Amino acid sequence: MVPLRCLLAVTYVLSVWTTGYTKRCGEGQAHVGEICCDRCPPGEKVKEFCTERMKTVCVPCVEGKFSDKYSIFDRCNECRSCHGKDKKEYAENCTRTTDAKCSCHSGFLCSDNVCSTCVENKCVAGERPIQTVSTGGKYLYDCKPACPAHEYLDVKMDICKPRIQCSALGLAELFPGNKTHNSVCDVYAATGGDSIRVILSIGFVLLSLSLVLFLSSVCIKNLRKHRTKNNPVLAVSANTCDFHLSKEESGLQLIIQDENKDSNGFSNLHPGSTL
Repeated sequence: MVPLRCLLAVTYVLSVWTTGYTKRCGEGQAHVGEICCDRCPPGEKVKEFCTERMKTVCVPCVEGKFSDKYSIFDRCNECRSCHGKDKKEYAENCTRTTDAKCSCHSGFLCSDNVCSTCVENKCVAGERPIQTVSTGGKYLYDCKPACPAHEYLDVKMDICKPRIQCSALGLAELFPGNKTHNSVCDVYAATGGDSIRVILSIGFVLLSLSLVLFLSSVCIKNLRKHRTKNNPVLAVSANTCDFHLSKEESGLQLIIQDENKDSNGFSNLHPGSTL
């Protein structure tokens, strides 16, 4: 027969388990002793625990602390700091309900998921760091080409673009291209580079001749102006030829000329007469 003490022990355990199961707290509650108390929402902490006559009293977390889930704790968590000399900066500031998120300055990478420290990015232009996680949770980085074969990275737009295939266009290749630059084809060879050079040379010669003629004409005009200033008499005589009399002065001059002709004719007809 089973000892009486064993039966009593089993009965006690079953009664306790049954009592705890039947008094299971609802969602958003937790056991505080034998009472189910309401948990405080995110951004708050417990100020006073509940009793049989009073509900849980919650208060907001103070600045610099946060609570991101329902809890029955009487304190909030400390916000993560992103200050320091290890190239860290704030990606997101801390709030009452969320912790701060850190990131690294340009040229550096986070060492883990919370960016505890920053490590140097050793990838060159045209490469991207590939992240793997070690057994200790640390991030490991390996550099791989940012773009697939036959493409290059446009650094300004940060996108991959296909490199020009000069052979497919029937052109010679001057530069094959690399991770960050497109290929360069010999366009002159395909479009008659010698002819273009000859045309450009002829154009340069004609432009030079035009410039010489223009400068010569300017010099000649300046020389004429200089001579005119140094010989003012010639300038006056030349200008008098272009002087025009008014209508009244022109008529008076014609009358005087006619009288002179008549007097000359009368003297010729009467050579012995006197006036």
